[in-house]
Amino acid sequence: MRLIVLKILLVVLGCLQLSIGHAKTVEFNQFERLSDQLGGRQSSVYAIYRSSHDFLWFATDTDGVLRYDGYNYEPWSQQLFPSSERVSYSSLLVTSDENLWAATWGNGLVSWNANTQVSRRYMHSTDSPASLRDDRVQTLFQDSQQRLWVGTLNGLSYLEDIADGDWQMQGLPAEHPLRTQRIWWLAESNDSLWVATSQGLYQLSLDLAQWQHYLLNAAEEGPNRQNEIRTVAVFDEEVWIGTDFGVFFFNQEYQQFEPVTFPAGAGNLSQVRSNVLLSDPFAADYGTFWSGGAGGLYLIDRERKQYIELQDGWSKLADVDVRSIAFDSVGDMWVGARDQGIFFGRRDRQNFTTTIDIDQLTALGLPDQRAINVVYYGPNDDLWLGFAEGVLHQDAQTQAWQMLYFPPEDFVNQVETLFVDTDDTLWVATNTRLYRANANNPNKLERFTLLHEQLALSDQAVNEIFPISDDELLLAFWGEGIARFNLTTQTATWEFQGLAGLRGNQVYDIAHLEQFGYFAATRYSGVFQRASDSEQWQSIAIKPPEASGGDDFLCVYAEPPATLWLCSVEGVWRVNLADGTQQLLSMEHGLPSDRVVGVHADTEGYVWLLTSLGLARYDATTESIINFGLNDGLPAEVMLRQSVDINSAGRLTIGSVQGAVSFDPAAISLNAKSPQVALTELLISGEDRSTELGFAASQLTLAPEERSLVVQYSVLDFHDAARNSGRYRLLGANDEWSDWSFNREISFAGLAAGDYVLQIEGRNSQGIVSSEPTELAIRVLRPWWQTTWALVLAVVLLGLAIYMLLRLRFRALEAANKRLDEEVQIRTQELEQANAQLLRQSQTDPLTGLLNRRGFSERFIQTQQFLAQRNQAIALALLDVDYFKQVNDRYGHDIGDEVLRHIASILQQRLRKDDFIGRWGGEEFILLLPNTDAESAVRVCEALRKAIAELLIQARGQQLAVTATFGVTAQNDANVSLEKLLKHADDALYQGKSSGRNQVVIR
Repeated sequence: MRLIVLKILLVVLGCLQLSIGHAKTVEFNQFERLSDQLGGRQSSVYAIYRSSHDFLWFATDTDGVLRYDGYNYEPWSQQLFPSSERVSYSSLLVTSDENLWAATWGNGLVSWNANTQVSRRYMHSTDSPASLRDDRVQTLFQDSQQRLWVGTLNGLSYLEDIADGDWQMQGLPAEHPLRTQRIWWLAESNDSLWVATSQGLYQLSLDLAQWQHYLLNAAEEGPNRQNEIRTVAVFDEEVWIGTDFGVFFFNQEYQQFEPVTFPAGAGNLSQVRSNVLLSDPFAADYGTFWSGGAGGLYLIDRERKQYIELQDGWSKLADVDVRSIAFDSVGDMWVGARDQGIFFGRRDRQNFTTTIDIDQLTALGLPDQRAINVVYYGPNDDLWLGFAEGVLHQDAQTQAWQMLYFPPEDFVNQVETLFVDTDDTLWVATNTRLYRANANNPNKLERFTLLHEQLALSDQAVNEIFPISDDELLLAFWGEGIARFNLTTQTATWEFQGLAGLRGNQVYDIAHLEQFGYFAATRYSGVFQRASDSEQWQSIAIKPPEASGGDDFLCVYAEPPATLWLCSVEGVWRVNLADGTQQLLSMEHGLPSDRVVGVHADTEGYVWLLTSLGLARYDATTESIINFGLNDGLPAEVMLRQSVDINSAGRLTIGSVQGAVSFDPAAISLNAKSPQVALTELLISGEDRSTELGFAASQLTLAPEERSLVVQYSVLDFHDAARNSGRYRLLGANDEWSDWSFNREISFAGLAAGDYVLQIEGRNSQGIVSSEPTELAIRVLRPWWQTTWALVLAVVLLGLAIYMLLRLRFRALEAANKRLDEEVQIRTQELEQANAQLLRQSQTDPLTGLLNRRGFSERFIQTQQFLAQRNQAIALALLDVDYFKQVNDRYGHDIGDEVLRHIASILQQRLRKDDFIGRWGGEEFILLLPNTDAESAVRVCEALRKAIAELLIQARGQQLAVTATFGVTAQNDANVSLEKLLKHADDALYQGKSSGRNQVVIR
């Protein structure tokens, strides 16, 4: 029977008079089989599914269901079947209610809800006509009415969401032919479901009321494989099928199957089995689709109904039996194969073209790519590339390459700069010498020593050559400065020698802005400017005072009319000379690295930044940065210092440590989709609780004893996952965002009870940030004894206990009440006495028994108020014992204390009862004389002075006599402050001390 079908196909092929087309440039040139520990060990992968969260799901026969987040393959079978039973999976999908559905071969259909963490199993039952038709499930499909169709080895069933996730199995009518067919695949058009079965193609109306049956070979109807259709797909309402005998287009108007053929002249090619048909949603050409089957991957032209010849043949993965195809969020292809696991195909966006390929290098005697230190387009668009062995030259007209070698005895290891002057002379500056050649007919690099001789230099490297007019050049010499060379007179003079004396210093670059003059970026000394109206080079500040880092710059680039770009190890500085503003672009803003080594603007309004970790494109209008790395077609991530130039057509060429690439900035192809961020791992107090995250968990509750939390997240962009980065903040604890980091793990310990929101932003390898942060609300519960109900209960219990205690002790308290009152009175009296004693002690000098400074001050306030109310006078005196220090030094402090006590006694005995005395400090006493005028005050103090002078004290067998000096002040109005009185008395005392002591002085 199979021979009959093949004969039919050969007849059709013979009738088609189509010429063979040219090989088509395909966006997938390389596929690699996964070799990691889990993904690489899979045998057969029957389905690959990309969910709305941008996870990839794999249905395998080795480890069951796997979920891939760009970093790890996470086994998911335990959630579906919580046992060690090995299950083979054939299909899967995720519905909008967060249900994961997995079809098994022999174990029915199983679902797992990410929100409830509950799994459910659907099996065949002979007692229920509406049950699953067979436990060997082949395929799953969800239609536009959200019905979930389940194709089995023995018929078709479907499930409907009856209410809020309650999915109920439904069966087709008993007489329906699809109840008994083997179901391979389903697809949907505007008005129909299309079902691929072991016995032809069925068209089923969406209301399930009508059906049509179409056979590939009507003459061979019956239990055979001549009419078996293994897959079906709908592209723009066109129905296509895959069979054991190739791919067919179903002409709905004529109800005929039209085969996809190889073009005439393609050779003796046989049809191959097709297991899966899928269009590429990211393809530039929407008139094609992929067929995967026993012969690998084939690309099909829908309009011609022909296989398309690819660059390296008619198929990709020619020895692989393809069972599933999927595209991830950035358009890369994933292929599941029978017995060979998973293959990955990176989309080749062809943004960058190798400037000189390996075949051209080999023809020039170079076995491999070299580090390109200098890229330079000449005035006629000839391209010059400088590297260790010499200079590569490409003629702009013929596109032919030639190689100019350095003399081997010169030991050159780096080209510093290239330049073609107005005389069409090529200048080549190296780390040791200068060379020149005829740029129109460059046959040989010749040493040029005139500049070094005129400037009395030996072998200093020239780092930069910059034209300032048609006949004058500026040349920067390593460790010296800048010289000017006249092409007409062939003479060199020093222009600037400000770098001499600092070993290793050099001018890296020179740039020019018409309005502002020339600028030189140096290795260690910052930036120098020669203004347009000046011949002097002056150091200028570029960084703001608060900026970190030194004044070392790696390049300078001028973007007219007023912008300077300066490369540094902390990013690139953008300086607007018109308004003086400065901006630093760094990794924090999206650059792949803080080390920026080159800058160049294109004709599209972008600025390209060369870094040590790839290439970046800056859009000043949107202030956005797009990054490019190895997976975007760059030969290496390490770019070389200012190895970049642009030709008159706007084509950029950039040098790296592995050769150079050229590209048209206007033709750059980008996937500007913002990446999603998903939480993928959760550890709480060391316990793995990742399943609680589901697919997109939004909240988490921690018990009081759960003190540590570790969250791992994934940026779901698989283009270059290792270069994805993220940042986070924990609202409720700290509103500041963390720095961008490649570390995907976030840890918290000892969170206080309360509510928090963890926000995470992701940034893919190209620098595109997620459109909105992923959020996880975290609630840390309080210990039970801190909860409201516990506090309320404690208050209630305490109240009851107090009430019962009061009831029990009520009578005892009544009996003891009187005694208690008496005791209280006694204790109150004792307390009052104690307080009075304490008050006295706090106001009394312990040595003399007089008032101390505090006591005197309080007593003064009371007395002053009394005198002021009666408009009475007040007098105050300060007394100081003369030569008291000598007494202490000669007789000892115990004798000194005795002197003070005797004086205090004299004062107490001779003053009136309304007067009061205090020890003001040391040997100084203070007297307040209420209702006393100046004359009376002096008379009282004079009597006291005499009494003290007559005092004799026994001191170590001798008679000791002392004297005292008084400073007195008196005011008729007592409404005066103590401070003022003290000031006058102290001044009088000072006067008495100064004029001989032992006297009374009044002020």
